[in-house]
Amino acid sequence: MKRFTVLALAIVISLSSLAFAGCGENNTKSRPTTEATAATTAETTSQPSDNEELSKYLNSFIEGDEEIYGVWSLEYMTVIFRNDNLAELVMGSEGYFSKYQMDKKKKLLAVQLLPNTIDGAYTYNFSDDGKTLTLTLDSQTLTLEKQSDFSMIPKAPKNPKTDSSILGWWENSEGWIYYFGNDGIMYNNAGSRETCYTYSTENGKIKAVYTYGGELEENLTYKVKGKKLVIDGETYTRK
Repeated sequence: MKRFTVLALAIVISLSSLAFAGCGENNTKSRPTTEATAATTAETTSQPSDNEELSKYLNSFIEGDEEIYGVWSLEYMTVIFRNDNLAELVMGSEGYFSKYQMDKKKKLLAVQLLPNTIDGAYTYNFSDDGKTLTLTLDSQTLTLEKQSDFSMIPKAPKNPKTDSSILGWWENSEGWIYYFGNDGIMYNNAGSRETCYTYSTENGKIKAVYTYGGELEENLTYKVKGKKLVIDGETYTRK
């Protein structure tokens, strides 16, 4: 999506500033404050989604026997360690990916999610019950707590206006994914980022709303051509 480059830069700049402080294409609001982001993250984690299909898809990436797989909280942030060797920093209903590596013999975890905050090769240790992960690097110690009720999927809107011709899963040649639910829930994976939205359709346009410290809006155009779906000029094939 066109906003990806801008947002990728924005998250690095804004989150770098937070670390030192101690703590589609048309967005209608700028990135919010630390306090708003923290509040939104907490609100999202306390509202499991009713969209079982999308929940099952997202949860499939944290299934497995490794202790690290799952959702972890670190102060105002949510960190997900997935079974495809991707770590994810989630703020509201949007998350950004980065690869991570574990060396079990040396008990080292290498991950770069947030400059100067979650950034380096850490010695790691799990508590006996597996609910606490401690990362240590030089004088820095990070304590992450495992979460069991997290969902980045927003609550479905009442009486959403959806288009039956676009419902389901779509993928483009780069492996980017769109999902449209009949309940007004939409999902996009754009390679290094994934976002969950509420949405509505009208006259070939999609109004998509997500949270990133506050409510933000994207407006997309779409057209269905047989088994193809064109969104803002990008072609997707039904999965």
